[in-house]
Amino acid sequence: MTLPGLMKHVRVLEEARLVVTEKQGRTRECRLGSDELNDAAEWIEHHRRRWERRLDRLERYLERKKGASR
Repeated sequence: MTLPGLMKHVRVLEEARLVVTEKQGRTRECRLGSDELNDAAEWIEHHRRRWERRLDRLERYLERKKGASR
C-alpha cells in the first residue's frame, strides 16, 4: 500500500472518529476512538443476535425436513 493510500484510509477513519491521530515531531500517532467503537460494537452485537436467531430457526427447519424425509 502506498503512503498516500494509507493516509486516505486513516483520514476516513478520523472523519468517522474511529481513530484519533496526533502529530508528534515527524511521526503521527494513531489511537482508537473508543466512544465510536462502542457504538459500532453495539450495532454489530445487535445484528449478530438477529442473525443467530435466524440461523437457529433455519437449523430447526432443516432438522425437521431431514427427519420427515426418512
